[in-house]
Amino acid sequence: MAADILYENMTKLGLYTWKEQIKNTKNNPKLTHKLDVLDYELRVNNKTVDCAPSPAWFAPRDNDDQLNCSFSYTNLKVKKVPRFSLAYNPQLAKENEDFVFIDIDKFYNPDYETIKIPCLNTFKNRFKLKHGLIFLGFEAQTKKWQKFYPHCKGLIIYDFNKDTHDIVILKEANTLPIFFINGTIGEEIIKNIEDTRIDYRLEQQYNTSVISYNVIGQINGTDPTKTVIIDCLYDSWWCQGTADSAIGMAMVLGIAKYFKDHNITPKYNIKFIGFGGEEYGFTAGSRYYEDTHKDENIIYVIDLNQLGFKQEKPHLTLNVISNKREFLREIWKIVERTDYEERVGGASDIAPLFMRNGAPSDDSPFAKNRPSCKTVCFLKDGPWVLHHRDGLNHTEGDTMQYFDWNDVSATGEMVWNVTEYLAVDP
Repeated sequence: MAADILYENMTKLGLYTWKEQIKNTKNNPKLTHKLDVLDYELRVNNKTVDCAPSPAWFAPRDNDDQLNCSFSYTNLKVKKVPRFSLAYNPQLAKENEDFVFIDIDKFYNPDYETIKIPCLNTFKNRFKLKHGLIFLGFEAQTKKWQKFYPHCKGLIIYDFNKDTHDIVILKEANTLPIFFINGTIGEEIIKNIEDTRIDYRLEQQYNTSVISYNVIGQINGTDPTKTVIIDCLYDSWWCQGTADSAIGMAMVLGIAKYFKDHNITPKYNIKFIGFGGEEYGFTAGSRYYEDTHKDENIIYVIDLNQLGFKQEKPHLTLNVISNKREFLREIWKIVERTDYEERVGGASDIAPLFMRNGAPSDDSPFAKNRPSCKTVCFLKDGPWVLHHRDGLNHTEGDTMQYFDWNDVSATGEMVWNVTEYLAVDP
C-alpha cells in the first residue's frame, strides 16, 4: 500500500514513474526472506501488556522449515540477567522450574554510553561498537542460555523510557524468543520479581516470498548516459516512522516537485527512489537495485535517512556521510551555505564524516560495489533515544510530536543545494 501511495504521488508530480518488485539476486539470494511473527501475546500476572516480539532464530541455517514453530508457556518465573551473562552459573543450571530472564534495554540508552572520550565519540565509532556489542550480545547470550539452562524460555527487555519499547527485530541474532516492553512495566516487574509470573505465546513462520517494491520517478537530463539517484527508505517499524523516515521521503518528493514546478532540466537523468526493505532487510531494496542495474552509469547517490526531528538530550548531530574524502570536502562547502546550526537554534550540530563503504543506509550498496560512484548520506544521530521505538497505542516514540519545522526547512534546503550543485549547475 505504501508503494502504491508513493507511485500515485510521484505520478501526480509529473515524473515518469514505475515500481520494481524486489526479488532475490545471485549476489543477494535472500532478499525476499523474512521470519514473520503470525501471532503473539505477553501476560504479566495474567494481564496482557504492550510489547514487541523478536522471534527465535534457533534452527540450523540450512533448514528454514525448522523456523516454523510456536512457543507457548505459562507461569514462568522471572530472573535478572546475571552480571556475567556468558559465564556458566551453577545455581541457574539447577533451576527446575521454567523461567525467563529480564534486563534493561541498553540500545541507544544514554546512561550506557560506552565511549567517554569526546574525540572518539563519533557516529561511526558508536555505531560499530554499540551495534556490534549489543547484537552479538543477544546472539551469544541466548545461545549460551539455551545450552546452560534448559528451563530458560526467553528474555524480556524493558526500555529505559517509561512509555516506549524497542521494536527492532534482531535478525538471526537470538536463539530464544525476546519480548520488548516499556520501562514502567519493566520496573514494576523488577520491584516485585519474586511475585511475578509470565505467560507468553509466539507463532512464527519463515517466509521466502515477501512482496515489496522500490518506487522510482524519473526526470530526464540533457546527458542521459549518466544517472543521479536521490533516495530515501520508505518502510518503517510498525506504526512508527515519522523521522525514520517519512520526513526524508517527503524531502525527496519535495525536491522532485521543485524541479517540476520550476521547469528545471537537470544535466543528467535524475531518479527519485523510495527504497523498500531497508529496516528489516538491511537495505534490501537498494541492494536489489544495485544488483539489477549494473549497466546504468550512476555517478552520484544522494541518500536521506532519519531527519528533521528534535531531541533535548542527548545532543543530536546531523551527519553528512560520504564514501570519498575529496568529494566530502567538495560538497561540505555547499552544505555550509545553509547555516544549519544557527537555523535550528543550537538544538543540533552538523559534521562531515568519511565512511569508505557509505553510511549504514541505502547508499552503502553503491559505495561498496561501484568504485567510481560518489555517495552522500544525510543522517541524524546523537544517539537518538527514540530510534525504532513505539509505545502507548502508537502515540509515543518516533511520532509527529518531535517533528521540527526549522530543522526540516534547513535540511531540505541543504539537500536541494547539494542536488543543484551535482545535477544542475555547479
